[in-house]
Amino acid sequence: MVKTRLYSFPKELLSQSNETKTNYFKSITIPHRHLKEALDILLINILEPADTLVFLVFGVTGVGKTTLRLRLEKKLFDEFLPSLRKNPGQIAVAGTEAIPTSGGKFSYKDYYTRALEALNEVLIEYKVAYCFSRDEENDSGLVSRAYRQDAPALRRAMEKVFRYRQLKAFTVDEAQHLFMMAGGHQMLHQMNWIKSIANLTGTVHILFGTYELLNCPTLNGQIGRRSEDIHLLPYQADNPEDLAEFIRVIKTFQRYIPLPEEPKLEQHYEYLFSGSVGCVGLLKNWLTRSLRIAYSEKARTLKIKHLKVGAFSVSRINKIKEEAEQGFRRFQEAEGLVDRKYSTEYGTKIRAKKTVLKKGRVGQRKPKRDVVGVNPDEI
Repeated sequence: MVKTRLYSFPKELLSQSNETKTNYFKSITIPHRHLKEALDILLINILEPADTLVFLVFGVTGVGKTTLRLRLEKKLFDEFLPSLRKNPGQIAVAGTEAIPTSGGKFSYKDYYTRALEALNEVLIEYKVAYCFSRDEENDSGLVSRAYRQDAPALRRAMEKVFRYRQLKAFTVDEAQHLFMMAGGHQMLHQMNWIKSIANLTGTVHILFGTYELLNCPTLNGQIGRRSEDIHLLPYQADNPEDLAEFIRVIKTFQRYIPLPEEPKLEQHYEYLFSGSVGCVGLLKNWLTRSLRIAYSEKARTLKIKHLKVGAFSVSRINKIKEEAEQGFRRFQEAEGLVDRKYSTEYGTKIRAKKTVLKKGRVGQRKPKRDVVGVNPDEI
């Protein structure tokens, strides 16, 4: 008796072009434990915001940051759909991608323009800051075009759109590009700039990027208090729960592969885990590459030979693994420093020494240094 496969994808896909089938598989996102944990934290803080308005989401490449961003945007849209129907002018969530600096100089004008474009703002090129002198007018008494589209005018326009459109969250992908500047002073300036926009508009800002974002919370105490870190970890091979979750993800992926026969990828879970460094995003990219090879051979299922051809090179995987290990160590060091400090201050009871007050003669000053350089009455 021949077993009939129950397809998790539309059966008519099998008769479509290879490009259509590949695009379908690329559109599939698999919820997994690390993704859901990070998503829950972000949703709680966006729907019930407290003092923290800036979130830094970081991890190694391929760990699922972009997938998290897309799922967050979808969840927020679904959450605010009733409100959006009542108020069509409202925007629940929007986002942009940070562009690398040109010559080490960040373009605020470009950032504001891209943010306004993401919000579907019109007449961006005509935004004007109305704080100018007579010298800034041309012979006709009109504002010179040179003073249009300047950074202050675009920022004010962006802030107004954030407030009037009741924007709940603004996401920035590849956020490490915001801080590609020399010196800690410039990084501090950038972080204060992001914090200022979030505070003035009341919009939660979520920065997605690499482990370079780890430098931001340690710039000063205020930024550390006003921001929060979310670390997207790869799954660990020596953790039984992580391994079980990764195998579950593999089984789910294989059900959505548009081929006549469902592949048995879980049989190769060790190979897949090693070649993806435990990152679900890398695993999906690998399966997509291998799927194209299977289609070119008109194969009925995805086999180990296709996986080997579609695998990333050893040098690339080793580099990603190295970055993941270094980033994890940096994160542990930062967290460990806080833990050690708090365990000393709050977890250890220190017996106070008994102090003995020495009595002096009436009218005789106690030996101590006088304050110099300032008026004691003004202290």
